[in-house]
Amino acid sequence: MKIRIFAVGRKTTGWAAEAEKDYLKRLRRFAEISCELASPEDEHSQGDKACADRESTKLLGKCRPDDCVIACDRLGKQYSSEQLAAELRDLQDRGAKICFVIGGSHGLSDAMLQRANFTISFSSLTFPHELFRVMLLEQLYRAFTILAGKKYHK
Repeated sequence: MKIRIFAVGRKTTGWAAEAEKDYLKRLRRFAEISCELASPEDEHSQGDKACADRESTKLLGKCRPDDCVIACDRLGKQYSSEQLAAELRDLQDRGAKICFVIGGSHGLSDAMLQRANFTISFSSLTFPHELFRVMLLEQLYRAFTILAGKKYHK
């Protein structure tokens, strides 16, 4: 399975960089995975919607027409770890190329959300971008260990 993560944000540093590196290494046992950042727009020179539109355009440009795009958005559907694992198994069985997109501080544009095959939410809370990327990687790892029958998930 091939998974690409596209996120608006700056390069991760410190503990978050170490955690990202660790989970990417763990995940490579289960899938071909990559994480790429798009630079955030200057929110002071434009409104929130314009900022989200421009950042989302960058993300849209990275998604291929045949990608299964999963938008990470606080208004998306919340999944349990087991439900996420089942969704990934279904996508894997269909040979889908998965592309997760994570917007900037102003979220994703309507165009990006419309392009998404589905939208996932981890919570209605707001998280720092570095932390959210680590959370996504950890949940993907957890899902793959569930599918593989490993004891990571209890």
